[in-house]
Amino acid sequence: MAINACLLSEALGFGVTKMSEMSDLKLHILRTTREDFIRIDTLTTVNDQISNYIESLSIFKHWNLLDDRLLADADGQKHSTTDSTIQSRYSRKYLGKGKGISIYTLIANFVAVNAKNLGLNEYEGHSLYDMIYGNKTDVYVDVVTGDNHSLNKLNFVALDSIGVDYVPSIKNVKDAAGELYSVGETKDYQGILKPKASIDVDLIKDQKRGILRILLSLILQENTQSIIIRKLNSHARYSRLRAALYEYNNIFKSIHVLNLIDDIQLRKAIRTARNRTEAYHQLQSQIRNIFKGVFKGKRIIDNRISAHASRLIANCIIAYNSMILDKIFEKMMKEGVSQEDLDRFARISPIAWAHILLTGKYKFKNKKGHIDVSKLLIVLESTVKEQFYSS
Repeated sequence: MAINACLLSEALGFGVTKMSEMSDLKLHILRTTREDFIRIDTLTTVNDQISNYIESLSIFKHWNLLDDRLLADADGQKHSTTDSTIQSRYSRKYLGKGKGISIYTLIANFVAVNAKNLGLNEYEGHSLYDMIYGNKTDVYVDVVTGDNHSLNKLNFVALDSIGVDYVPSIKNVKDAAGELYSVGETKDYQGILKPKASIDVDLIKDQKRGILRILLSLILQENTQSIIIRKLNSHARYSRLRAALYEYNNIFKSIHVLNLIDDIQLRKAIRTARNRTEAYHQLQSQIRNIFKGVFKGKRIIDNRISAHASRLIANCIIAYNSMILDKIFEKMMKEGVSQEDLDRFARISPIAWAHILLTGKYKFKNKKGHIDVSKLLIVLESTVKEQFYSS
């Protein structure tokens, strides 16, 4: 009971003192439990377990936006902070005169499989590889997208080394088409799309050993992506290696831009993945806005705990909705519902919170309330059938 209360207090952002006033638990119990049991490793582990549970549901694979491939999205959400830490920075664009942090989250089929706190001065694209490689859940990401903040001159190469396709969302494809690179001579291309320059293949071959060392360093986790990028940009002796990596990266980027132009289904899938992330951010904002969306940790570790606790509550809400949708989906399959209706039903998002009340008086000791899922399914099933038949 105390652990549940502490998790809610951290996720909602008002702390154990306020929780003791709002609940039937004593402050000394909550404070002791918070210090002894609420840690980063336990929070990430339970988040992974909930993600694995959602992945095990039958409906999970029907949420895939690409055929037999899971498309994930990574994006950051800015939050204000009350106390100054090394990570809390000012940002006039996002927070006006206040300071805050960014919660960088990896969303795969509605599930927040990984998250990381970043300072507003840190570039999100430098952490994308670490987000994918640090995913310890059973939700295997085949393809990942992101906004312009996820782009850098190394991500295509780095993610390809671990078998993940990087397909960033590019706002202006027309401008990106003017930044294409070719293997052959530019004069040999007389079509509508013409390359900007040729890839220096000899430079890539010459720096093959250095490129392999960098990729192995990433895979073996000897260095993070951000550290490697800083090292490459800090020493002149790495100039040829840096240039070779950029040339290698331009090959993947040019292929991706051509795929965006040619494949409308890919563009729709990327947009849908981005919309799912925005829906998750709205849910996160709803959870955090209990305390006006502000992180009040005096240390970096306190804000990290609060962020992972908030992700845990969000994943629990998504898991609860997914469980209900999955049971209805399995029943529809047993009754021989048409594939068209199944596909329509699978488009219902499990990110919903209108039926979740996060405020009020918390009673942890008197657990008289019990949700009868079977009765709930009957009501939901009849409602779904009415909507399907009426449409």
